[in-house]
Amino acid sequence: MVRYYGFYSNASRGHRQKENTDGLIPCVIEQQENARPNRNWARLIQKIYEVDPLTCPKCQGLMRIITVIEDQKVIDKILGHLGRGH
Repeated sequence: MVRYYGFYSNASRGHRQKENTDGLIPCVIEQQENARPNRNWARLIQKIYEVDPLTCPKCQGLMRIITVIEDQKVIDKILGHLGRGH
């Protein structure tokens, strides 16, 4: 179970929605009306952590998504190779 307190609590979010102030949180990545659903995750991560997940941490260039890996065996193999497996 996850509990949210303060700014992220349901009560706070509800108050911001009633007051129509939820959109006042600045975003670097603007939401596009015809955006594909897989682009909205980047906007949400940026909104919460204030970091653009599609900006390269080394050169500050724009990164693009090549593929999404969902197979747990492949994920475990990659993490094991990086020394981050369980």
